[in-house]
Amino acid sequence: MKVAEIKNEIQKLVETENNPDILNNVYEILEKAQQEARIKEAIIEGALKAEEDIKAGRVYSSEEF
Repeated sequence: MKVAEIKNEIQKLVETENNPDILNNVYEILEKAQQEARIKEAIIEGALKAEEDIKAGRVYSSEEF
């Protein structure tokens, strides 16, 4: 199945589901995935900034630290 088809099927299932426990579980799974994506993005951004700082000489020696 393609991504668009999967989303469509999930949407249909969610729309017909009335059990709050199941809906909460789905919500928690999707929210956790979003949080993990934001954390990953922040880590990558920090690493890229650190590489730029190193290349630009914005570092401290062990003695200075």
